[in-house]
Amino acid sequence: MRRGHRGGMFGMSRNPLTGSISNNASYVSSENAATYGGVTMKSTLLLVIMFVVGGFMFQNIVITGEITPFQIGALIVGPIVGLISVIVGMRSLRLSQFFALLYAAAQGLSLGVISGMYEVMFGDGIVATAVLATGGVFLAMLFLYRSGLIKVTAKFRAVMLSLLIGYLLFSIFFFIFSLIGIMPAFGDISGLLLVVSVFAAGLAALFLLIDFDNISQMVEANVDKRYEWLLSLSLLVTLVWLYLQLLRILAILASRNRN
Repeated sequence: MRRGHRGGMFGMSRNPLTGSISNNASYVSSENAATYGGVTMKSTLLLVIMFVVGGFMFQNIVITGEITPFQIGALIVGPIVGLISVIVGMRSLRLSQFFALLYAAAQGLSLGVISGMYEVMFGDGIVATAVLATGGVFLAMLFLYRSGLIKVTAKFRAVMLSLLIGYLLFSIFFFIFSLIGIMPAFGDISGLLLVVSVFAAGLAALFLLIDFDNISQMVEANVDKRYEWLLSLSLLVTLVWLYLQLLRILAILASRNRN
């Protein structure tokens, strides 16, 4: 039975989202260990759940052109349930499967409403374009990781964490300033929003590399098969983040073209 080297894999280089995995990682025989195939199957299942739930919400909005109170509720409750699911799911191996599935369903509700609203407002297949762009970025980053063109080192992870913290702080201050009226109207800051969204999309894309590396290291370390749910959950969180940023970029560009 192989064992991971904690100094490199489970020390300074861990992913902020999967840090709790490495802290308490359990090692098992190869028969009960996490595999690439297992992570792929679980990630696919989570995506299917999110697409089915989201597709239902999306179609209702696009067909009727209206948003019901239920959909407004889903838009509010979905992210809250999703956040709770990530926090609990990433910290509890025993509950990780349930909360990974719950996260996929909750995000499907909110993303379906958001996507439907964007489709009604901007049309031109903006949602399909964002989905295809997300898939394209995913494949591109997977190629970069598998080819070794970009290596995920401890320094790379530290820089990414610093950039993420900076982005989160900026987003919080930006939101507060918008609420109190310091920021100008949307049309006057579309350029700034575009730059921020492009930066966030690039950040999300690079975090895919960390997800890939986490999967690789955990599988190679023969951790318990249940960790496949945590790894899949982390990957889905990054993909959702990337999709939302790409959707926002396309919406800003469409809005600027109309003007």
